[in-house]
Amino acid sequence: MDKIKSSAPFCLIISFTIMMSITSLLGDKRSYVWTYENKIMGAGEAEIEHYLTYKYPDLDSLKDNVITEIYLELEVGMKDNFDISIYQMFQQLPDQPISYEGFKLRTRFRFSKRTNRFLEPLFYFEYTGKPDFSKHGLEGKLIFAKDMGKWNFAFNPTFEYTIHDKDRESELKYTMGISREINDLVKIGLEARGNKDGQYLGPVIAHGREDLWVALGSLFAISPVEKGKPEFMLRLIIGIAP
Repeated sequence: MDKIKSSAPFCLIISFTIMMSITSLLGDKRSYVWTYENKIMGAGEAEIEHYLTYKYPDLDSLKDNVITEIYLELEVGMKDNFDISIYQMFQQLPDQPISYEGFKLRTRFRFSKRTNRFLEPLFYFEYTGKPDFSKHGLEGKLIFAKDMGKWNFAFNPTFEYTIHDKDRESELKYTMGISREINDLVKIGLEARGNKDGQYLGPVIAHGREDLWVALGSLFAISPVEKGKPEFMLRLIIGIAP
């Protein structure tokens, strides 16, 4: 079985077919692909999201040098101020078969009703693991965001702690975005992302309604990046809740 190679487009078709078979769901439309807004699923609501990410370590040599990541997410609102998600994660290295990378469990909650004040954050916690328990990741994030007319501003400072065998690693990072609503279906904006590996900036566009939407974003390195880390990233997210 390990000799059978899978492709990202094939996985996209399969996962989209699965999503189309799920009914009676409500959505959580996003304006960004790396940055979270101050949104949460309502009680009893649910959504399926598909993430497709391409990472390019060397823009001067793209042939056989692209890393593909595929995430499938089920997001469920438990209460109006609390939701949970489970991700299944896959990766395909250049000229290699696709492999299962593990899972993520995520929760978001807020202590009070949203008032659209920038300094009233949404709290985000995430656990990343493997079935053999060889690696554990903990992530905490504060989601600050504010809507001003057709504009949205969002900022996500993040702390990450990883345990892999005997290794321990902690990291501070951030994402942030600014977007503007063009009409009822379209938003355009910019996203930024940074950590010890480098700083990135790029455009994002989102289209759709709450029950079916798509967001496409890219990030270009605007500083030197650590060797082997991407110089450019492209991400497409599809959310569906028919």
